[in-house]
Amino acid sequence: MCFAPCVPGSRHLPLAELPADRRIVRHCAGGSRPPIAAGLLRGHGHPGVHDLIGGYAAWSATPDQ
Repeated sequence: MCFAPCVPGSRHLPLAELPADRRIVRHCAGGSRPPIAAGLLRGHGHPGVHDLIGGYAAWSATPDQ
């Protein structure tokens, strides 16, 4: 499940359910919060965390979407 706005196919997961062995792309609506969350996740054993630069707004504005 995902809370709007979100990238289709994305999932909202509690911290305890995040897989440490998979890549995680974190996003928010405008892109200002993911760097903070990514740093916290990396500190909790999730090295494969990435930010969606510009957030959902930037992603949804690209022609491919």
